[in-house]
Amino acid sequence: MRIAVGLLGVGLALTACTGPGAEPAAPTVTVTSPFPVAPTADPAVLSWVDGFCSAINGYRVRNNAETGPPGAPPTTVAEAQKALSAQLGGIANRTGEVVDKLAALPPAPEPLAEQVRTAFVTKFTTSRDRAASAKTELDRAKPGDQASQDPAGDALDLAQKDIDGVYDPVAPLAESPQLMAAAAAAPGCKA
Repeated sequence: MRIAVGLLGVGLALTACTGPGAEPAAPTVTVTSPFPVAPTADPAVLSWVDGFCSAINGYRVRNNAETGPPGAPPTTVAEAQKALSAQLGGIANRTGEVVDKLAALPPAPEPLAEQVRTAFVTKFTTSRDRAASAKTELDRAKPGDQASQDPAGDALDLAQKDIDGVYDPVAPLAESPQLMAAAAAAPGCKA
């Protein structure tokens, strides 16, 4: 019994030495981020992507500013012809500006970028040429020529459809981490 009392006393003494609230040292834990760190954009790639995005987003901004809400409807065929000609000319000018800006970009930094640029140039060129051709035909018609309205109106609709889906310049670049890093940093891609 003396041994049990002695062991109990030693156990209590050891417990008293550890002090209240003392805990064993925590193991060292290293935390790694589950998300990859975004690479820094190469300056040449950043410049190219910024120019590309600026051309496309600039079109959208200019188109919204210039087309605005419709005014009073034309009251004569001649007025409608003039308004339709102005709309076709506006599309031809705006899409032509995009084609010029995309053509002025330096060589694309990688094949995907060149494929995307080529696709956008093709769409905007098709729209520009369709609108310009229809405007030329409409302007050749006599003022008040009702028959000139339908082909011009159809061309206007098609010129707008030619560029459907081109308002997001970043989405087609998604397969390239390098292009996406540049798009994230490019001011022209933030519109």
